[in-house]
Amino acid sequence: MDDLRLCAAAFFRNKGKDVVSEKEFLMGVSMDFRWMNHGDATKLLGLLKSEGVVTADGEYLRPGFKISSVDVPAAYRPPEGVLAMLSKPAPGKARKPAGRAKEDVFPSMVAAAESVMPKNEFVAACNALQRKLNVDVVAAAMFVLRDAGVDVEPFMERARGQLRVTPS
Repeated sequence: MDDLRLCAAAFFRNKGKDVVSEKEFLMGVSMDFRWMNHGDATKLLGLLKSEGVVTADGEYLRPGFKISSVDVPAAYRPPEGVLAMLSKPAPGKARKPAGRAKEDVFPSMVAAAESVMPKNEFVAACNALQRKLNVDVVAAAMFVLRDAGVDVEPFMERARGQLRVTPS
């Protein structure tokens, strides 16, 4: 709880405000201060709310304590304890059984694409095709790689295991 109060106090002090919107909090933690990625920032916000460290008033957040009562060190970054709290599964959510998770094939596909095009062009092409065809990004990546002249055979089994069919 003390780590969470310290984290919230550091955020509000660094922002120089005692009221922020949820969006401002998420962007501040992830983009401005670069404490963690956006997904973890969302988990942090949920944790801060559930512990009563911050209170939500409509779309605005306020600290649930006097931030002046907390001594914030210079160049504060959330400690490992806070980051570990974010990696725990949320109550009521089942964790996937160990050993059943498939390896994500997309990073391997990005690496293969870098031999024929810049990474950002490959990812942009995959995203565009994904939206256009309404398919998984891995399926779109298979088409983009094939069209770029890359042999997609090495990715077929792993991609097939990762793709899921959804009814339309």
